[in-house]
Amino acid sequence: MFLLILLAYSVNAMDRMVFPVLLSEIRAEYGFGLPEAGLQSTLFALGMGLTGIPAGIALRRWGRKNVVILGTLLFSAATVLTVVSLGFWDMLIWRVLSGVGEALQLVAILTIASHAFPKRRGVAIGSVNVAFATGSLIGPNLGVLLHETFDSWRAPMIAFGVIGIVAALLVWVGVRAAFSEQHISTETVHYVGGATRILSRNPLILGMITVLFGLIDFGYIGMYASFTIEHLGFSAAQAAFAVGLSGLAAFASPLGGLLVDKLSPKLVIGGLSIAQAICGAALFLGPADLAWHATWSFLFGLIASSGIYVGLAASLVKSMSEENASRASGLFTSCIYIAAGFAGLIFGLIVGAAGWNAAGLIQITGLSIVAAALALMIRDKDFSRLAPVSTPQGVTP
Repeated sequence: MFLLILLAYSVNAMDRMVFPVLLSEIRAEYGFGLPEAGLQSTLFALGMGLTGIPAGIALRRWGRKNVVILGTLLFSAATVLTVVSLGFWDMLIWRVLSGVGEALQLVAILTIASHAFPKRRGVAIGSVNVAFATGSLIGPNLGVLLHETFDSWRAPMIAFGVIGIVAALLVWVGVRAAFSEQHISTETVHYVGGATRILSRNPLILGMITVLFGLIDFGYIGMYASFTIEHLGFSAAQAAFAVGLSGLAAFASPLGGLLVDKLSPKLVIGGLSIAQAICGAALFLGPADLAWHATWSFLFGLIASSGIYVGLAASLVKSMSEENASRASGLFTSCIYIAAGFAGLIFGLIVGAAGWNAAGLIQITGLSIVAAALALMIRDKDFSRLAPVSTPQGVTP
């Protein structure tokens, strides 16, 4: 049942990762400037961010399984409708609506994962990211194949929308509510501690780092393919290969989750942010060589997707008390994706003012260093933790 849910999330990743690879042709057909194209590439994330916290409320009213299905159907329909766009504004509406659907799906899946596997929350959330890695690897390459076969950027968008509808039907038929709606067992262990308010120290600091990560990661996702094509002279297939390797690296996400389960969140998030800064410098200052970019794109995906993304999601859930876990999932989604919605626009504006290389150094390397500094302010002792249930005197457990 968990695999069916992860399959639906893989389709989410296919749609998200194929659009940037097709962006140069979409830009040429519609006459978008670089900032406008960057906005189209990443504004879906604004829909995700605005929906994150409301999605946490929806889980309580409609159930996690129903929200997964609703979200999958919504972003799949929006993906198909993108191909009939008349211009900038209606395409932007479909992109934002696809983000709304993705947020509903993601918040529900993160909550299901953290409750189905309470002793290994980090690893479970890492497994969710493995599903994203699968879609990230398949999406750009299958998208290019469909594009070349049908000689139209619309073909992969239609195909992925139909696949998403099929995935929603599989979840509806194959996943039982007894699995998706379960809560942490309180017979032997339960979670104690953690913040009760979003504005407490750890949730607030982690939220700020998550905002920065949204600008960093989606600056890369939304604009790196255009950088390699327009600035370095790569073909669309070469760009898809490099971007796909960053998605392939996310297969190591359970290991990133294990790090957060075993080590200090301050150490993990701070150290990985420094490594992310190094990767950004290598990508945007290195030679125009496919092997170089394939290597550093893979390392960037390993650090960002397998490490920081999983670490922030798991740490935010752990930073709040058990009864507020769904609020933490919603906070993570809102923080990362509201910022991500403008990442492409900001990146494009910096490119216009200072060039591609400077944009990469400012938005990816510079913000990563700021995130590492903020991680030093995290208090490890304030996170929630598993503890045995107290047994009343005279009662055999």
